[in-house]
Amino acid sequence: MNTESAGLPAACRAAEASFHAFFTGESPAPGSFAGRLGAALSAIALDLDGAASANLFAPPDGASDPVDALNLLAAACTGFTFSRLLDKMLFDRLAALAPHGATPAAYESDSDAAFFYRHAVRLAELLKDLVPAYCALLADRSGEAPEGAVSRLRPSALKLESAQSVFLRMKPGAVALEVARMSSDDPFAHGRVFRHQDGAFVPLTLPSIRSADEFYGYASVRRMFQEHFRAFSEGRNNLPLLISSLPGLGKTQMSIAYSLSFPNITLIIPQPEDLTAGLEPLIAELAPWTGHKFMLFFDDIDAAKTDWYYFRTNIGGTFSLPENITVTIASNQRFPANISSRGRGCEFPMFDEIRCQEMILDFLSAKGMKAPSKNLVAVIASDYVSEFGQKQFEELSPRTLVRYLDHYLSDPAKRKTLMDESNSEVVQQPDPQVFYEENVKLMRSIHGEDALNEFREDAVHAK
Repeated sequence: MNTESAGLPAACRAAEASFHAFFTGESPAPGSFAGRLGAALSAIALDLDGAASANLFAPPDGASDPVDALNLLAAACTGFTFSRLLDKMLFDRLAALAPHGATPAAYESDSDAAFFYRHAVRLAELLKDLVPAYCALLADRSGEAPEGAVSRLRPSALKLESAQSVFLRMKPGAVALEVARMSSDDPFAHGRVFRHQDGAFVPLTLPSIRSADEFYGYASVRRMFQEHFRAFSEGRNNLPLLISSLPGLGKTQMSIAYSLSFPNITLIIPQPEDLTAGLEPLIAELAPWTGHKFMLFFDDIDAAKTDWYYFRTNIGGTFSLPENITVTIASNQRFPANISSRGRGCEFPMFDEIRCQEMILDFLSAKGMKAPSKNLVAVIASDYVSEFGQKQFEELSPRTLVRYLDHYLSDPAKRKTLMDESNSEVVQQPDPQVFYEENVKLMRSIHGEDALNEFREDAVHAK
């Protein structure tokens, strides 16, 4: 298929459709070759459909200007040919999508491997002629240049064609073998989570991690996590996320769950010492794998005792993080001021009787109960505190409350008993003093007496 036989608008729509099928579920980084190619196809399609009007000499008309988009695409090709970068994009993407152990026969069968291969071929075929034909259309549309006018289209944009594409000259079996070779060379091709230990990346299984939609309460924190990792997934931001809270509030589980909720993010769990002297070589080792987005998750870091020199140097200091890498650090302490200024801060509010009931209400609503009564929520919270007093849980926290709620959901007799209690004349309320005393213990053990006195003063003012 080419632009002459199918017509330029139809060819552009077909190329855009294959591009989106090829990147299903992901948005390439805006500054990357793939991101700029997608933007150019969208802008050209809008122009050809009459939704915009591009001109080689007139100022841009609207936000999606094809001339600007083609100029940016040409800039992404500086030092390389368009066909070489297109081939690299196609092979890298096929390698990332390839099922483990896919054989050459799979590329000629009714399989996902064949599906992506067919779209890759169609995209490469259409792009042989699409951009030159569109540029010719622009020239015809603009007519003769006004006196003294200079074309807005950079000359290198006129060379954006893939006539020399290696990809198009290879048969399906050869493509399959090359993709298999690339996958075998890529240590991150067939896994989502890796532990970095002794200089090696070891695949890791995390069976106990809940999915992102199985967290309750703390709505503002969950929104921040969702927005933060979505921005990284879409290539809009790779700002570090610095999380602080008392133990048990969910910072570890939520960091992992929300990161993995985006299919193009690979989670790397380094050793704590990698945050110091090992940070620079770790970043250098991951940066070349531009087909992956890496979230480095440093958990349970002692913010007060960590040597932050290497973090300050590599993040917002002498160097900056590569676009395909971000860092999340979780700590039970607050971060020093000169560290918190280099990332996005997230501090979990303390777990008290109010947030306990918010979590329960959120849980009941998520499980299908319409408008759970305040009395029922209070009774469940009170029963949870009572079980804690009976030493059935080691702490009062979202971590143990989720375990309690799972048991509540699976025990019909318990549900009936608590429902009956919520309908009685006197409804038991959760004891706020129990939460206060437990938070005092945690504050003392982690932060010492100074922070404890500050916490007590805040509690008095709150009353």
